[in-house]
Amino acid sequence: MASPLATRVSKTIKERKLFRQGCRIVLVALSGGADSVALLLVLQELGYETVAAHCNFHLRGAESDQDAAFVTDLCRKLGVQLHQTDFDTIAYAR
Repeated sequence: MASPLATRVSKTIKERKLFRQGCRIVLVALSGGADSVALLLVLQELGYETVAAHCNFHLRGAESDQDAAFVTDLCRKLGVQLHQTDFDTIAYAR
């Protein structure tokens, strides 16, 4: 039985036609924050094959690196393929 949150998410996906008919693979932009982690877990609960993408913009020093490490570890534990990239945002802004 799906959790109440998963039931609501499933209903919203169907009502708003968020995914194409028959879609089973979903790319989740995974920041490491509570919202994106919850989305990843709920989509997995609903049976979607999830793939994650994480961008480290290095704007918060060690905290940015901790988020990247958390995301890497979470995806490894869940068996989720992770696409990760780093940006030198400050140099680019100059």
